[in-house]
Amino acid sequence: YAAKVQRAIIPKPETLDKVFDEYFVLNKPKDILSGDFYWFHEINENEYYVATVDCTGHGVPGAIMSAIGCSLMNEIVLEEDVERPSQILNRLNKKLLGALNQHGRSAGAGDGMDIALCRIDKRTNKIVFSGAKRPLYWIHKKRLEVINGDRFPIGGSQYKPDRRFSDHHLHYDDGDKLYLFSDGYADQFGGPENKKFMITQLNEFIEANHHLPMRDQLKKLDATFEAWRGDEEQVDDVCMVGLLV
Repeated sequence: YAAKVQRAIIPKPETLDKVFDEYFVLNKPKDILSGDFYWFHEINENEYYVATVDCTGHGVPGAIMSAIGCSLMNEIVLEEDVERPSQILNRLNKKLLGALNQHGRSAGAGDGMDIALCRIDKRTNKIVFSGAKRPLYWIHKKRLEVINGDRFPIGGSQYKPDRRFSDHHLHYDDGDKLYLFSDGYADQFGGPENKKFMITQLNEFIEANHHLPMRDQLKKLDATFEAWRGDEEQVDDVCMVGLLV
């Protein structure tokens, strides 16, 4: 029942149908409930926000954090003067510090979230990206480009409370592809030597398969993850979004 409630709060992948001709959402919770989630907001008929969010924890604690994060993001984008992804992350950080009483050392002082957030303008073919410890993967001119976010998360009193997030401005070509994801896929243990999958192997996978239709990439990502995991326990939630822009 808790998973049903969480699914009602988090946007459904089908909301992307009217915006993108091809896309995928890979969502693999570790324990039914997830601390990772995908988020979408329509600004107007040409502009959209898309994000993947990786909250501290998984299961019930992670789900509580994801509900807080999703609700705060929905609240922030309705504020009239918000235009850039960095503004959303700056305000989300302040609101989360207040919501979790993280302005001083206390229980849960380390709780927070990592985010990859894009504003996509389909009229001008522009992307503005801002990240909190998460990158944007961009297939441009058939090559993988990695745009790194800032090196601090949303929330967590062990970081400076007045941290400021930055924007990256990109101009994409029709047919480019974007990937936003949490760290759960790369951190999964498995394989013949029971090691982490690692980000380098994920990079190689995307470089080798980005030419495929998005639905086929989703099937291969899922099959590759399960084959790598084998009989090992899933170590973390997994969330990945792929978009053909």
